[in-house]
Amino acid sequence: MKHAAKLARRVLDYACTLTKPGVTTDEVDTAVHEALIDAGAYPSPLNYVGFPKSLCSSINEVICHGIPDTRPLEFGDIVSFDVSCFVNGVHGDNCATIIVGDEQEIDEIGTDWRGVPYLGSKFFDGRRPDDETSIRSARRLVHAARESLYTAINKIGPGSCLTDIGAAVQDVADSYGYSTVEKYRGHGISSDFHRPPFVKHYRNDDKLELVPGMIFTIEPMLVEGAGECFEWSDQWTVATTDGGMAAQFEHTVLITESGVEILTVPE
Repeated sequence: MKHAAKLARRVLDYACTLTKPGVTTDEVDTAVHEALIDAGAYPSPLNYVGFPKSLCSSINEVICHGIPDTRPLEFGDIVSFDVSCFVNGVHGDNCATIIVGDEQEIDEIGTDWRGVPYLGSKFFDGRRPDDETSIRSARRLVHAARESLYTAINKIGPGSCLTDIGAAVQDVADSYGYSTVEKYRGHGISSDFHRPPFVKHYRNDDKLELVPGMIFTIEPMLVEGAGECFEWSDQWTVATTDGGMAAQFEHTVLITESGVEILTVPE
């Protein structure tokens, strides 16, 4: 599991480095597919219940399960990449959200999830005021989604309860004025891609004690408006009903004797 998780993270980081204005998610998907095959793994999403690609790429109002396509990415797009792989009989799974083209310098929020500083205010010189407003709004949403993930992780360990995760995510979402999507959940993972326990990212009453050896994903999805969503006609892409922007982060975690270990961290 640790090997599969590390590989999934390494390829996720690789996908994010490729994401520039003008690049298509189809091109990122091809690169992810080749990287996983070269590493002796198989992309878990490919042909999973008919999913046609090796990568989930969800842009702007798309919450999850977006199918890579030929639309060139634009500066300021919010893109969530979900990279999963099957290797040595088990699956690794993780997700992160980035803002296309937003990197380098320092900003009031600081650095993004990869440790890359955001573009500073000087970058916006000569651009439309709407560009700066939309980027700063996107940063806040992405920052909140990442914060909700780590807040939830910091709340758990042996003897804690599954409900602690949903409560932590909800607290962060509420503090920012965002909604947390209730329809989709984290999940247990090993030889099966998805298995119990299923992890809700909102306040709930799923009483389950967490014990050493449990491995599951935590993958909160935060949205700007209401948490309602709908599925496109492709039967996969899930978008917000009101057009609000969405962001998601995901780690695979292991409950240990003394706490919790994040398996999908950089090597």
